[in-house]
Amino acid sequence: MFKAFHPFEPKSIHIRDYIHLIRSSPSFGDARCPACEQPLTVKGDLDPKQGVEIHFAHRRDPNSPVCPIKSEGAIRYQVLTEALPDTEAARSLRESFFKNWTYHWHQFKKYVRTVDANDFAKALQEVDSRGVWKYRDLKEHEVIIAMLATKDFKPVKKYRARWVRFWFRSEVENLQEFWNLGGSKKVMIRAEYDLSAKATKIREDKFKDFSVLTINSSYLEDEAYAEAPRVVQAILSKHFPRLIDPPA
Repeated sequence: MFKAFHPFEPKSIHIRDYIHLIRSSPSFGDARCPACEQPLTVKGDLDPKQGVEIHFAHRRDPNSPVCPIKSEGAIRYQVLTEALPDTEAARSLRESFFKNWTYHWHQFKKYVRTVDANDFAKALQEVDSRGVWKYRDLKEHEVIIAMLATKDFKPVKKYRARWVRFWFRSEVENLQEFWNLGGSKKVMIRAEYDLSAKATKIREDKFKDFSVLTINSSYLEDEAYAEAPRVVQAILSKHFPRLIDPPA
């Protein structure tokens, strides 16, 4: 990875800035992984292979916690709901979500940043088909968290240069554990990878940038989200013809 947590300040630091600091002050301390907060080492500075860029990497420690970033894509979150859900609550949640789709579209776009209506539709179709609504006590604003956590946003030539994936912190292994966290602990890591759309595996040495997202639980009250562009509505109405009306 090329960015990590600063050794002792609440911010990120790029590998080149970190190298500069430790050369001037060797006791500066280790940068930390944004997912597991374990100390990182510097790789590539002594690598004889041409084209290997200097980057942060996890230390080989069998006692360190499982880290989604270190796993290089082996960990993927899935919608796994209860065998005996509250079907009435699930139906009501689904109905409310589609009624408020413009609010969810705007917040989804804010989280992903580089996104279009088809990305939203595909992510929603995936969690809808798996019955995300059946999670007990799931809040409406949390549905898009499942959409983010279960989908890769691959590079698209026209509007997204890097591969985007969302991670939970390492102590969270699945969606249910995330729902059970206290409000202040519900954060996600938005990670950017320098990978092509044809890549088949997430790689730690392609981890270019990240940001820590605090979950917004009040966006359904934002009246600025009450409307969406006609083109977005037209696209979504084709994906969900009985749930979202086409533009008038």
